[in-house]
Amino acid sequence: MQGRLGKVERDDRMWDPTSTSRLGVTVTPRRPGFDFEGLEHEVPRAWHPDGIGPTAFLEALSAMAPVVEGFFIDDARRLLPRVADGATRAEGDAFLRQEAAHANMHAGFNRLLVRWGVPVEPVADSVLRWLAVVDWTSSDLRSAVAMAGEHFLGEIGNAILSRPELLDGVDPRIARLFRWHGFEEVEHKAVLFDVFHAARGRGLYTYAVRIAGLWIAVVLLALALPSVSYRILASAGAARDLHAWRGLIRFVFGRGGMLRGRWRAVAAYHRPDFHPWRYLDNRRLLSELRDTIVDPAWEGRNALTTPTFTIPSS
Repeated sequence: MQGRLGKVERDDRMWDPTSTSRLGVTVTPRRPGFDFEGLEHEVPRAWHPDGIGPTAFLEALSAMAPVVEGFFIDDARRLLPRVADGATRAEGDAFLRQEAAHANMHAGFNRLLVRWGVPVEPVADSVLRWLAVVDWTSSDLRSAVAMAGEHFLGEIGNAILSRPELLDGVDPRIARLFRWHGFEEVEHKAVLFDVFHAARGRGLYTYAVRIAGLWIAVVLLALALPSVSYRILASAGAARDLHAWRGLIRFVFGRGGMLRGRWRAVAAYHRPDFHPWRYLDNRRLLSELRDTIVDPAWEGRNALTTPTFTIPSS
């Protein structure tokens, strides 16, 4: 059973500087071989069975992914040289390789979106402008925004894994991209949190910075996701389609929706003793779904090398 705060046994290992591996979860670099070439001729434009609304939201996540993943990569690269513990650095390195693979796989899917007329490049530019606000802050606050972003992505990943009906009826080639990404977001959800605290320590200062970063991330997401979703709906001629918007809102916030109940994740993050694995211990979910989501061939020797990925810059 998955457990939330107050429902899991207290495990002091979650404060270990290498908490993910100590809890039996290995952050494993993988190199999937997804191929979306020609898919636009095989699946409908509204490829989610509930219509263009859910389709647009999922496409918004993908269109934003290379820029957002680049933001996380850049932050981890700045923090890791300040980490003394070798095991924590190793987890951070595996995190970097996973994030680079995410950016590359979504870039491949985004090329399909471009063929459908989705304004991927303008979306990326707008996300870069949102993130440029963070560049005016201190490096620690920037790290805190990235750390909060990883917390949110871990929550989205958990929703994708624990609510398979969200992707029921989606073409398996597309669904597998989102399920693989969700799996790895859960797998490495604590790495950036642990790297940040290994580099900066624990105390009132890091707690205050962490909470400030959370609310900056909340505001950025609240502004970016609706804006990007609107652009994608507009590109499909559905910007004023109330049925499309109802479908999107139901998919995101309705019963069993992707972001339904995520306020608990925001509330829990305020706890001084918060840790991603303590808040939501979903190790069993990873174990149960691994064989259905992860192809062992993705974990070959090539996955140990960071994929080529150029972080976008504004």
